[in-house]
Amino acid sequence: MYVLAGWLLAAAQLERGVAAPDEQEFRARMPAGALAADDTDPDRMSPRLLRGLPAIGPARALAIARARWELGLTGGPESWEAIPGIGPETVRAIRAALESRKAARKASDPVGWCAPARAP
Repeated sequence: MYVLAGWLLAAAQLERGVAAPDEQEFRARMPAGALAADDTDPDRMSPRLLRGLPAIGPARALAIARARWELGLTGGPESWEAIPGIGPETVRAIRAALESRKAARKASDPVGWCAPARAP
């Protein structure tokens, strides 16, 4: 039903000659930070981004993603100690890597990478 409604709306816009927004207009409508990959929040990182953390390979990245989904693990690396193969040393290394990423991001953009856009 939703597909049909979307199709009908698109057909009506095409009949009226309404052009689809270009990429620049589309990006301007997006909330600030919506398109940025979040590589500093471990609770939102994808398995691909998790693999960039110390001592996290493909199997552990999938185990973390699965545990977050099935067990509702939140709170970052400290909550990951419940996952086999992740201990206190791994958690310390991951925490240090995340802190260095945050510091690097802050140094490169002191205003904030997802600061709210100002009204024109």
